[in-house]
Amino acid sequence: MLNYIGLELYDDGYTGKNVDHKIIRGPRLEQLVNICPHPPYIRNMKEVPPSDNVVFMIKPFRYDQSKPNDYPFSINGPNRYNDVWNEHYVRMPCSPLYVSKKTRQPQWPIFCQLLLQLKQKCDNRSATIDDLKNAIETFAGRSYNIDSLRFLITESFSAEQRSYFMSAVLANICTLALNMDILCSQPPPLLRSGSNRSLTMSQQQAASLLAASFFCLFPFRSDGKAKKEYDHFQNPNFNTLYQRGPPEKIEKLRCILHYFERITAKMPNGVITFQRYSLHHQDSPKWAQSEKGIAPMHLTTGKRIEDINCVLQVDFANKYIGGGVLTAGCVQEEIRFSICPEMLVSLLVCEAMEPNECIHLIGCERYSSYKGYSATFQYAGDYVDNKPKDNWGRKWCHLVAIDALYFRDQTTQYHMKNINRELIKAYTGFYTSRQTPDCAYPVATGNWGCGAFNGDKQLKAIIQLIAASQTVRPLIYAAYGDKYLIESFSVVFDHLINQRATVGDLYRYLQEYSKVPSPPSLFEYILRTPAKQLRS
Repeated sequence: MLNYIGLELYDDGYTGKNVDHKIIRGPRLEQLVNICPHPPYIRNMKEVPPSDNVVFMIKPFRYDQSKPNDYPFSINGPNRYNDVWNEHYVRMPCSPLYVSKKTRQPQWPIFCQLLLQLKQKCDNRSATIDDLKNAIETFAGRSYNIDSLRFLITESFSAEQRSYFMSAVLANICTLALNMDILCSQPPPLLRSGSNRSLTMSQQQAASLLAASFFCLFPFRSDGKAKKEYDHFQNPNFNTLYQRGPPEKIEKLRCILHYFERITAKMPNGVITFQRYSLHHQDSPKWAQSEKGIAPMHLTTGKRIEDINCVLQVDFANKYIGGGVLTAGCVQEEIRFSICPEMLVSLLVCEAMEPNECIHLIGCERYSSYKGYSATFQYAGDYVDNKPKDNWGRKWCHLVAIDALYFRDQTTQYHMKNINRELIKAYTGFYTSRQTPDCAYPVATGNWGCGAFNGDKQLKAIIQLIAASQTVRPLIYAAYGDKYLIESFSVVFDHLINQRATVGDLYRYLQEYSKVPSPPSLFEYILRTPAKQLRS
């Protein structure tokens, strides 16, 4: 085993076509992913005392492979809803304190009546898209354009698909929303900026929350009704996703409706965790003084990061997690959240990220296959996620969201202030305080913050190599279809290894490069400049 104890899927020129070449460099991928082929060890849930920073929405649960059909139970039991109605928790539609502005009466009994009426129509096979539209608009108290949703159901779906969705699937979504107070039994806390806090729930609880998003039930989060307390949060309701948009928007919606189809057929019984991590200032590395060696690295053009198992996968995120997944966006982050819709719960609970923060999404299941990218993105059928589970019942899928800077002026990314910011962001995402072999699995990443964010691929590659090396994690660099970057990065990596370069040397390369007027490419500069020259 190696001693070394993160996602943009494509380069910015990728069009969704298959690559006609495959470049692989460095140690074999199998060697790296086998560092931690099984889910990392974690203390049993009952041994982890709940606190303000470790929040469970389920009773202590231990996954047992011999009992695959066991379900976690809600923390307060099925007949006890403990409401909290303040700025530190999700304001739930089932709260008795959520009242009509006009009548001052609780909204939930009215919502339940409407949901029951819609469910009855579904059960009678008489529900129409206009019935669904009317229900959503009544919940929201305003009219909505739902052209994308209407087109998908009435035009894209076959008659058989439409009938099944408008009866069985929609009825199940109604039931999940109706049972929110039973399934969840308390509001989830908000994972606010500056906190180190985790939230663990069952997949069934996530499904109930997403059913509420489907019907646009969450108060004060949409349009002009958003409260100031949510200024730095995403809108978790699906109203903007339903609006008229390009074909790829309809395809994202198709993925999400497929998720509801899957959980109608069989509700998953696993567990997921959302964890916000803020790096303390005292934990920031002194880059120039670091003598840590360069981490092992595997480079490939033939793999998409999401398809590399047993690693920390990097979500190249927007500071508002999820980016444009519920609007018109359809690149790396939006695609990942569409094929793994449980990740959408993070939009409900996570405040925008600060420069020293990241968000971990652990155990979220994948439900859809796809093809294409951006304007060519398409749902491509069912996906069966067979990843093993840890003892909490979470699938061995660990995603970390880190947001890169947007550079309107591309030259400013070479200023050390911005380089240091990106280094801290990558380091925060890759960092683990547990220096044990079973949690020091590799980081899978790629062209982070390039493309629309105008990042220099070579600079971002070196920044991420520094961060991975400082955290003593192997790096898997997957730039799908980007032959030039992988070949040139391989040459630079070999050059650095031959010079026995350290993290401090790499940082000094960036410091000196930032001072060069009209410089060559960063890779050329590194190849021309001996590391020992920078140490004097």
